[in-house]
Amino acid sequence: MNGQAHLEWLRSRRSIRVFAARALERDVLERVLEGAITAPSSTNRQPWRFSVVTARDLRQRIVDAVRERTEAMKAIIRRGHHAEDFGSYGDFFFEPLETAAAIVIPQYRPYPDLIAQLIESGGGDPAAMPTASAMQAELCSTSAAIMALLLQANAEGVGSCWMAGPMVARDQIHALLGIAAPWRMVGAVALGWPEESPPARQRKQLDQVVRWHEEKP
Repeated sequence: MNGQAHLEWLRSRRSIRVFAARALERDVLERVLEGAITAPSSTNRQPWRFSVVTARDLRQRIVDAVRERTEAMKAIIRRGHHAEDFGSYGDFFFEPLETAAAIVIPQYRPYPDLIAQLIESGGGDPAAMPTASAMQAELCSTSAAIMALLLQANAEGVGSCWMAGPMVARDQIHALLGIAAPWRMVGAVALGWPEESPPARQRKQLDQVVRWHEEKP
């Protein structure tokens, strides 16, 4: 595959929100997760972990937790002047999870800020300059792993939907899956065999998002 062909393949990826009532085979899921852990990470710490939920009752409890938190938010917003602004938007927080064959909860763990410790040991003030905490290296690394997961799913013909919405029920999901400090949930990914073929979404043009700093002739 050459560069242009690969670019077209990347453009073929879609966020799938409706899935067929068909299980995902374990070997397919394992390859999707193997794809995730090929991602680069700061100092090769690989600060990620993934909870893969295929049990029907547990998936339903996750959906219910997100729906309940979303409805609670919606009820509060209705009391103000922005009920129409929020509307049914919150339904996207849980709807893709309802038909997913698997729900993946990516997690990352922060590491001690060694750069701050080194600065402090030299008599400096870590608060006066960005250090490892400001870099959010572990979160950045895990985000890269999530993208690699989505791309491997696409290669497998598996539909996926990366979701930040389930974070509204973070505490409940942590409790359901036994996620404890120092691990922190980073959204959720709904996986399953696609039951829809959505059209391509509008993308910003390159000149809207890229600023070139080139050598002057």
